[in-house]
Amino acid sequence: MIADFVRILRAADIRVSPAETLDAAEIFETIGFDDRAILKHALGQTLAKTEMEKLAFDEAFETYFRLPEETPPLSAAQDEAPDENEGEDVEEDKSAEQNAGEGQPQPAGQDANGAPQNGEAGGAEANQNLVDMLENQDTAALQAAMQQAATQAGLADAKLFTQQGMFSRRIMEAMGLADLEARIRQMNEGGETQEAERLREGRAQLFDAVQDFVERQIAMRTKNAGRLLREDALSRIRLSNLDKSDMKIMRELIRKLAKRLASRHSRRRKKAQRGMLDIRRTMRANVAFDGNLFNLAWRRVKIDRPKLIVLCDVSGSVAAVSRFFLMFLHSLDEVMPKTRSFVFSNRAGEITDVLQGGDMEEAMEAALRQYGGGSTDYGMSMMDLAEATLDSVDKKTTVMVLGDARSNYGDPGHLALKEFYERAGRVIFLNPEPESVWDTGDSEMKKLGAYCTHKQTCNSVKHVERVLDDLLRLSS
Repeated sequence: MIADFVRILRAADIRVSPAETLDAAEIFETIGFDDRAILKHALGQTLAKTEMEKLAFDEAFETYFRLPEETPPLSAAQDEAPDENEGEDVEEDKSAEQNAGEGQPQPAGQDANGAPQNGEAGGAEANQNLVDMLENQDTAALQAAMQQAATQAGLADAKLFTQQGMFSRRIMEAMGLADLEARIRQMNEGGETQEAERLREGRAQLFDAVQDFVERQIAMRTKNAGRLLREDALSRIRLSNLDKSDMKIMRELIRKLAKRLASRHSRRRKKAQRGMLDIRRTMRANVAFDGNLFNLAWRRVKIDRPKLIVLCDVSGSVAAVSRFFLMFLHSLDEVMPKTRSFVFSNRAGEITDVLQGGDMEEAMEAALRQYGGGSTDYGMSMMDLAEATLDSVDKKTTVMVLGDARSNYGDPGHLALKEFYERAGRVIFLNPEPESVWDTGDSEMKKLGAYCTHKQTCNSVKHVERVLDDLLRLSS
């Protein structure tokens, strides 16, 4: 149940880590469902961090854990019913004999009165409990049983409102509908018409409660389905084919993915920096404690952040890919601070300070206006890049070029790229075009690729995320 609730929270844009999920599971086990206010407060303190997340959490909790609005009205009639244990025993025995005659054996795990035996588990115990819950009006137990039955019925996979009837029936069956109906038949056959009528009313109200529960669950799970599906589709579409109406969604998507990458690799870096246990320093630090290891000393490992030089083609259709690539890259400033960015069409120019100084959209527009005009000239642009950065390139440097390698039949700049290849740790070429059209027409991928340690197609946000993820992992 907690895993399912965490999925609901994540669908509502509440960030929940695996460690927080474990903490929430422990809270469930400790507090239970008896006091929803305490449960809500404890989970909220663990899972919701910001004010916006707290508001979203309150709404998700009230929807997910809302109790049935009505419970079967059995208590008043039950008070009027006589307490005749012997008569009930006789009727139970009679019903058992009738069931046996009709080819319906008594469920295993129950005694002669139909009550679950100690140590037995399974459907018989759950079914008998449903009858007890309805007779006792145990609302909290009904809610817990409904949640468990929803898990068994696979309600977490529901995606359409047309599935409401199917899942409602599945949940009722998982809660013990068959045994409840058998119990009603037994009462009718034994002359307990009033008790049977109360159970029928309870069954009807329970079914209404289950339908309401399923409707709320499906509404909750499909609340952000359209947005999530759209984000997934946009992350895979070619960036050159994006519509202007999708730009806002794309900017938010890039920020979200960049934040996820930064969080993932900053944790990995902190863990790696801790190093190995320093035995000598640890023993010296604990001499006063008779050898008990209260204070641990670690060997500090210096890990250099990756040095990255990026050259992006901003001419023609490549400009769209370069725009989003640079936006993504500079959103990772926390884990990649040593990044120098250059753009070119016929001449290359550095825009590192421009990107870091203000609004990313305005900075990209300014860079495109300044360097995006003119005919593409890879040879001159590679020479400009070499003049600006070659002296600082070493084996800890990664050089990354994003472009279609189409040089208008001019100098492709492969000799300048060769100098980077000989000095840098890695040279990566990202081409927005499919590999099937490389080296066709004026494409110079064969010459440029000869001096690259890695080359691949990169024309979607998914491609960009994968490239930067690999770069950060190799640099950790």
